[in-house]
Amino acid sequence: MNFATLWRVIWPERGPLFVVVGGIVSLAGDFASFLGNIASPQILVWPAVGLAGLLSWFCLGQVSKIPATAEPAAQEQAIQCRECDAFRVMLFATIGVVLLLLAGQGTTATERIGTQLGLIQEDVSAIREDTTAIRDVTSSGELVRNPRSAEDFYRNAWIHNMMRRDAAASWDAIQELYRRHTPNKLDAADLYFQAGRSALTREQLLAQMIQVGRERRDASMLVTAARNIDSNDEAFALLNEARAIDADLPFAYWDPMRPQFIQLVPGATPEQNLAQSQRAVQGIETFIEVAGRKPVASYYYQPQYAPDMETFARGQLETYRGTLANWQRVVDMHRR
Repeated sequence: MNFATLWRVIWPERGPLFVVVGGIVSLAGDFASFLGNIASPQILVWPAVGLAGLLSWFCLGQVSKIPATAEPAAQEQAIQCRECDAFRVMLFATIGVVLLLLAGQGTTATERIGTQLGLIQEDVSAIREDTTAIRDVTSSGELVRNPRSAEDFYRNAWIHNMMRRDAAASWDAIQELYRRHTPNKLDAADLYFQAGRSALTREQLLAQMIQVGRERRDASMLVTAARNIDSNDEAFALLNEARAIDADLPFAYWDPMRPQFIQLVPGATPEQNLAQSQRAVQGIETFIEVAGRKPVASYYYQPQYAPDMETFARGQLETYRGTLANWQRVVDMHRR
């Protein structure tokens, strides 16, 4: 048997077909090893080598029977026997198994690929968790692109004012809120006052707030204007208007956040200080009574930032009742 015949045994005319079939056999064995959880995948090599050697013995035995001087057709027929075909399949399957073990670096290639995919999945999951955490933090500062509801306009105005420090943009957004809606929220009205100070004088801003409150019938806007106006008489007049619009708004009856309502007048007579104390006690009592009708937090877009005025009012009530009793005794002594 010459070398040319031996090469034709290994690589016949249909050699690529045997490479494909052998590759499929090796991949199937690698995958079966992975599913079977074989402790040492190298064990796959030895059965493949042994089977390939046994088949080569049968194949070469058939080929060696043909004399070297025989016709080419007879030699070609000899190397196309079933034993030779099986030998070629196992030969290329053995080569495939070896290559897969090298690719798997001691494990099956399927297992290594699965591990890599698992690591990728773990990385993707970790990235997703990190992205979600970042999103949770940053989403609170995102503007509403196409605001429509009153909450949308307030959110944009608040973000511009508190997070982006853009007073002009905040002023534009809060004005748009009151052009389109009647929020009747105290924090929205307060934001209107805070943002508006960068664009208008105090007198202009308060006049505009009173106008908006009357036109939109927004009691909270009138209360906020009363909170910041100079005269107590003007403030009480605005609270009367606010009370006519919303009878359940406690601040429309008395505003503990306006110090002028509870401060004694310097240089006033005992009778004047008595009257001021009586008004303060009556106002705080009324505030507490009205606050029991409806949650005060409902008058805020962000009640978590609103002061607990009910607790404050209850704490101040006893103090001002004591002040009232003191001034009552002073007035009674002067009358004797």
